[in-house]
Amino acid sequence: MSTVTPTGNSPANQPSSFSSFEDQLTVARSSKILADYVKDHGGAVWKSDLEALASDTSGNTPPEVSAAASYMLSHPDVYTAIETLDNPNADGLSGHWNFQDAANGALGSTGTMADLKDVFDRAIKSSAEITKLTTDKKTGLDATKQRPQN
Repeated sequence: MSTVTPTGNSPANQPSSFSSFEDQLTVARSSKILADYVKDHGGAVWKSDLEALASDTSGNTPPEVSAAASYMLSHPDVYTAIETLDNPNADGLSGHWNFQDAANGALGSTGTMADLKDVFDRAIKSSAEITKLTTDKKTGLDATKQRPQN
């Protein structure tokens, strides 16, 4: 059996976003990162604290914590579900225990739906990049088949 390998863009030439840390975040992973960080830094965070962590206003926020905070901010329904795990009143405050519970699967379908949305968003982005690459290659191939103009 022979193996066919693509020419041109090899996996080594793929954009780094495919393997970047942010692209690999899920509800559970982001929650675990934040649970550990928040537990060691005050025990609870307001939504405004997440915004400061995401933008690293202090300059001392670890990159994975900034990414996890950005993830929560880009999924406000997930953050609301997390912060209301121990109190049904959404007030924007979440303790490290809420993040830990979410990391352990306490969100059920809310977390699953957010993770599925992220997977579909990445698939759509990848599909668009593949379409662009194939269109560029086809355009170049078509151009080589054109008859010279006299």
